[in-house]
Amino acid sequence: MKNINFYKNLLVILFLSVVFILPFLSMQNFSPAFDEITHLPSGLSYLKTGEIKLNPQHPPLIKMLAVFPLLFLDLKFNARDPNLIGPKTDEWQFGRDLLFNNGIDRLIFWGRIPIILLSVLLGWYVFKWGKELFGYKAGVMGLFIYAFMPNIIAHSQFVTMDIGVTAFSFIATYYLWKFTVNPCNKNILYSGLGLGLALGSKFSAVFLLPISLFLLAVYIQKKYPRVNWSIKISALLKIVVPMWGLAFLVIWGLYLFPKDILFYWHGLNTVYADRNPEHFYYLNGNFNHTGWWYYFLWAFIIKTPVTFLAVLGLALVSYKKQKLSFLNNAFIFLPVILFLFITSWKAHNIGVRYILPIYPFLIVYAGGFLNRLKIDIVKNTFITISVAVLGLWYVFSTVNIYPDYLSYFNEIVGGSKNGYKHLDDSNIEWGQDLKRLAAYQKKNPGLKIFLWTDSDAYRSYGIKNVLPLNFKGDWLNPSGKYAISTHVLIRTRLASQVYNNELLDWMDRYKPVDRIGQSFFVYEFP
Repeated sequence: MKNINFYKNLLVILFLSVVFILPFLSMQNFSPAFDEITHLPSGLSYLKTGEIKLNPQHPPLIKMLAVFPLLFLDLKFNARDPNLIGPKTDEWQFGRDLLFNNGIDRLIFWGRIPIILLSVLLGWYVFKWGKELFGYKAGVMGLFIYAFMPNIIAHSQFVTMDIGVTAFSFIATYYLWKFTVNPCNKNILYSGLGLGLALGSKFSAVFLLPISLFLLAVYIQKKYPRVNWSIKISALLKIVVPMWGLAFLVIWGLYLFPKDILFYWHGLNTVYADRNPEHFYYLNGNFNHTGWWYYFLWAFIIKTPVTFLAVLGLALVSYKKQKLSFLNNAFIFLPVILFLFITSWKAHNIGVRYILPIYPFLIVYAGGFLNRLKIDIVKNTFITISVAVLGLWYVFSTVNIYPDYLSYFNEIVGGSKNGYKHLDDSNIEWGQDLKRLAAYQKKNPGLKIFLWTDSDAYRSYGIKNVLPLNFKGDWLNPSGKYAISTHVLIRTRLASQVYNNELLDWMDRYKPVDRIGQSFFVYEFP
């Protein structure tokens, strides 16, 4: 028995190690993603000045966690920087100055480590909930799926809010579920703490409030089916008030105890304050200003491994055999449905990362389905071989795209090489490939560059020959060798439509001679 437990624990440790190692190795290939330029320096400014001024459109927790290792470095921090304390702050310029003056790769490396550790923490809870809900094998299967999920790996390696809100939302919901199984103050405490940390990670976590209220109402109805409504409401309040109250205290502390009691509401109002109404969203070769209601559903379908989609589909078709109660099903699917619905309704059509919180719930459910399969090479040869083939295919598709997990696309659209035909922005290229671009230009000194985010490209990695995005000159009469970012390339199709000039449509008109990761297409004109 001791040997069996040893190997069981070893398997969990192995998969959790994969959760850490893959993004750890992958991240070292990349320059800062676009949002990291402000997130990391903003977090440092909070802890250095005691004020939360920069980047108010995101709560402070993940930024604070990310900069914790930076506190042990000898950094040049200008507390009197006018971009930080002036009447009109500039989080982007403050961020660039801080990063470039202190060694951009050094700061980014240490800032990303806490995000990876958050992913490991989430992986542990995926195993834990799957094990408690369906059994040990389900927990391990879920952890295996989680460890090799490209979208999880992709966003575990950047200082953004997405893995943080995913982790704490899932943990908060787990302890809420745990309370329904074992009603005690400890589980209320942990759920409230998780809720506060989720709300302190990203404003989209406010969806957890109606979710938790509904789930607890179902629990109370199930526990007290024959009592009157006043007693049910009283029982509900005895759970919700301390849980939400603790969550508020956590958020208040994360915001450094502001005097304005409406501080969180003010932050919520900044979420879409910087939205550009002239921005064109992109989907399947088309552009518009408003986006598409099915954008995130389609992004989920083409950016999630086919093997997982197949397992999830089979699990959903055979949901009755899972033998879960209505409440347990609600714990799994209500967060998925509500989060996907609200995100599809309100969020910018710029990245599958906005629905990242639905993944761990679906992974746990898929693990439960796999747990029911009778895997026995002698008695159930077909099932065993099928599961083994799917598992190997799943691992191969993930390992094969290394290190470009951000730009992973599945076989439905022909793989990652065709991703740019369907989605853009943080689904593919987020400004993260300047290091590899600089190395490529060093081997090709005459290389001319078209960048999406061209600010300080030379200052950060010595990139030269960055041309303006004015759709004149070289755009119309190219000569020599060019590297064009995927985001810009996609918008050459839009430019050809706006300016009514097909010569601008490099995406359809010319064939690349090379690619730098998935972020840059290389063209050569004799």
